[in-house]
Amino acid sequence: MINLFQKIQRLLQPTKKQLPTVTFATSCWEKDWKKLVCDPAYLQTLQIGNHNYPFDDTMLIINNVVDLQTVKRSAEDLVKRKIVHRVIPADDHEQEILSFFELDRSRFKAGSDAHLYENVTDDWVFYNARGILTALYFCQTEYFLYLTGDSFLEEKINWIPRAIDCMNRDPSFKVANLTWNHCYREAKKESYGTKRDFYVSRTGFSDQCFLVRTSDFRQPIYHEVLPEATQYPRGDVLEKRIFSYMRNRDWKRLTYRHGSYMHKNIEG
Repeated sequence: MINLFQKIQRLLQPTKKQLPTVTFATSCWEKDWKKLVCDPAYLQTLQIGNHNYPFDDTMLIINNVVDLQTVKRSAEDLVKRKIVHRVIPADDHEQEILSFFELDRSRFKAGSDAHLYENVTDDWVFYNARGILTALYFCQTEYFLYLTGDSFLEEKINWIPRAIDCMNRDPSFKVANLTWNHCYREAKKESYGTKRDFYVSRTGFSDQCFLVRTSDFRQPIYHEVLPEATQYPRGDVLEKRIFSYMRNRDWKRLTYRHGSYMHKNIEG
């Protein structure tokens, strides 16, 4: 039986601060699904575990694959092994997601420079967006972290609590990400200053790795396209749409100065 002294001790003990709820999401397509689904360490450790954060939800979006049923059956094993909480086929929800974000597939067009890049078509531009929009649509937590299937962390990096703290202190900080491919000099050059552990910039957005407050991005904000956003080739890709929306509202980007993700194309 707990006596009065023990009760008082418990009441006086400091309670642990509850961490913000965060969803981790990534998506796979025809050329990388085997890497994400069949490599036991890639998704579990290099994509999820090395963020060193207790995610409340983890999801894998199955995007544009040839044999959806085969990929679904293989991916369900990730749920059984508790590597991810959910596997969501984008095909099954395409129309409701487009409707929610007030988009139409016909609006995703390849650019005049598409011929300079391999396999860039209107469909490519659309699928480039669909994986992220599907994950955002199903996100139920306060924050949302997305990595493309070909992005990963080589080591544990404790950056998410620091990013969220900065974003909570200054509402103009809307996106946070790790430095890319150890290009710290480039990240510094693109910034105009620092805030604690981060470079701060008004330019740039990358879908390879980004952390956002869900309520800011889970809404129909993907219609604006700045013609001067020439750093995003191939067409009106989702990156260009997000960058344009951010730039039109002076939303700022935080880039972590002490850790990097790696981006390496997966060729299947």
